[in-house]
Amino acid sequence: MNTVFRRTITFLALIGLGFSLAAVTATSATAKNRCAKLPVNIKLSTHDPTGLLEDGYAWVYVNPRGSIGNAQVKIKRGHKTFARGRVYGEMASGRTSVIRMHVLRRMKAGRYTVTVTARKAGCGGKVTKRRAWRFTSPSLGLKAIPVSTRVNDNVGTVRFVLRPIRRTQVGRVRVSLIGPGGGVISQQVVTDVDGKQIIAELPISGRLKPGKYRVRLAGEDQKTGQWRASAQTWKFARGGGGAKPVETTGTYVQKVAVDWYNGKWEGRQVGGFVAPGIGNGEIVCSPYQQWVRFYPSNGSRESAMMTWSYKSWDYGKGSEKAIREAKYATGTGPDFREGMNKWGPTEKQSTGTFQGIISDRGPLDGPGGSSLAPPTTFDLNWEWDFNSAGKAHCHVEATFRTQTTQDIDPLARSVQIVWRGESNATEANTQSTVAFPDLGNVQAICQAGPNGTRRLIVDGAVGGRVYTREGSDDYAVSQPQGPLVMRLPNNGMLFVQMDNGDRILVSSRWKVNDPVAANNWCVIAGQVYSPS
Repeated sequence: MNTVFRRTITFLALIGLGFSLAAVTATSATAKNRCAKLPVNIKLSTHDPTGLLEDGYAWVYVNPRGSIGNAQVKIKRGHKTFARGRVYGEMASGRTSVIRMHVLRRMKAGRYTVTVTARKAGCGGKVTKRRAWRFTSPSLGLKAIPVSTRVNDNVGTVRFVLRPIRRTQVGRVRVSLIGPGGGVISQQVVTDVDGKQIIAELPISGRLKPGKYRVRLAGEDQKTGQWRASAQTWKFARGGGGAKPVETTGTYVQKVAVDWYNGKWEGRQVGGFVAPGIGNGEIVCSPYQQWVRFYPSNGSRESAMMTWSYKSWDYGKGSEKAIREAKYATGTGPDFREGMNKWGPTEKQSTGTFQGIISDRGPLDGPGGSSLAPPTTFDLNWEWDFNSAGKAHCHVEATFRTQTTQDIDPLARSVQIVWRGESNATEANTQSTVAFPDLGNVQAICQAGPNGTRRLIVDGAVGGRVYTREGSDDYAVSQPQGPLVMRLPNNGMLFVQMDNGDRILVSSRWKVNDPVAANNWCVIAGQVYSPS
């Protein structure tokens, strides 16, 4: 009996082991199947390879019960990767994450593969999902950005900033404005864009009627020799009058406006401007993006935008003032921007101002002393309310100023200093002086060494109020009469309101205390101008 009982126990144990092994095998198979799939859907923001160069995004939707993190997206053809982007950390379930794509090499028309590789919760390694994506033939690498989409800002002429995408060299180009009915309203032929910043002025009779318009561009890509075309759609609405063209005198003035309401922002969320000799930019305000974005026109030169900002959000519940600098230099991206928003996601209500200066700093990592393009200064104010999608609105107005060669009042004139390395801090490189009517000489000095002089001097008899801005602090001092002698901040801005109405704006950055003399440097850019 004992032998039979033991044999029965052994038999039952083997059966139980079999069930356990089967359960483990089934569990392993289920886990393997679960880890073989990524719970996402993916698509790209465009089928146009040119459209992917600057504003290309991958939209990755994570299923409601999915959990993934550290996702990387690639666009491939064969074994070559043409673009990639990634996001770190966990991605929200049931929501779409927008991943910026960085183009590594230019794409042609054809079929490509988009892959998403990410870590999946409960799985040992990373999981990949693929889908096909077909790209069309590349469009012309040129954009037309309106200065304003309000009809009263476009009387007798409609102005567009022509902006090369990724410094595409475009030769002769025809710009056509096409009305709501499909007919051509106006055309202009630009003989040579050549990677520069250009404002196209298309003549019209009277003013535009409110409605949807297209701007069609047809031109030659000088790198490939091919003729290509592109088109953008813009909506012009009633109102305006404050951004009309300003007659060029000793100051080149650009008035820019972004204005939309009742939630209708598409086609009206961008206004364009140029900084002659430096590059071109866009003011963008939509429920998703609010910034001043700048595109340098010369990839071999450093450029920067310093702003003093004051922001107030959520009906005064929060506020901030600060000096900020964005720049193009060795190792940075092809453009830079400064945001009007404080938070992400964007605050529902905001008001604020920028006072800024865009400057050329000469060849990348160069010693200084080279010829510099004059700086462009600007004043910008904004107000938006995104609390209700149907009633959302945004209003931005800006004035940009650059000196010209003319001597007609009102004037703008500049002082600039750039040196890198103490051996390049020669007398010629550490001083910049310009004469200005009624003020005498305006001089900037930035010498090397801890005991060197770093001053802005206005040697006339006119007094003024001096605002010094550093970090998140600003303070003002009044001087009843000149000459004015002001300290140049280490990393900040001077704004001088002269008693005769003239103004001075200076961005100032320097380093003079590094024990390695070659690591010290100074960059100063200032503009003296009469209000227009």
